[in-house]
Amino acid sequence: MKRKGQFLVILIVIIIAIIFVSKKAGENKTNVHAKFIKQVNKSLVDTDRNFYKASTQKGLGNAFIDFADDSVIIIRDKEFPIMGKTELAKYYLNHESDIKPLYWEPVKAEVSPDGQLGYTFGKWEYRNVDKNGKMNIGYGNYLTVWKRQKDNAWKYVYDGGGSTPGPWAK
Repeated sequence: MKRKGQFLVILIVIIIAIIFVSKKAGENKTNVHAKFIKQVNKSLVDTDRNFYKASTQKGLGNAFIDFADDSVIIIRDKEFPIMGKTELAKYYLNHESDIKPLYWEPVKAEVSPDGQLGYTFGKWEYRNVDKNGKMNIGYGNYLTVWKRQKDNAWKYVYDGGGSTPGPWAK
């Protein structure tokens, strides 16, 4: 009987140790995952900013084509959706001369728990001078959905947005 009691105490101590170690391992796994998500989220914001930078260096149309996934969908105000990278390239081939300088900045980004999908949300502004020399300024916001590729690069699969009545409050 005494032996059974000792065995029971040892068994209880082992179970408590396993629970404690499992809890610590779970906390470590959670911390590692949180760090991973933070890094992936940063890479998504960096990609959005690089997308903007490429638009200033290579032209807006070229940047929109380069950063697009093959299955991209773009929704623009008062236009039919653009579906697929081939259609996107045709669109910019036909509209490149109509494009005004566009400035944008991500305000928020979030990625899925597995780090494979994410979105950026931000604000945009464009300025152009009309034929009478009057400066026209437009403001708005955007939502871009991104998908990680096999090489871990981000390509956008959806882009859309809308106008706002004025600039965002600073």
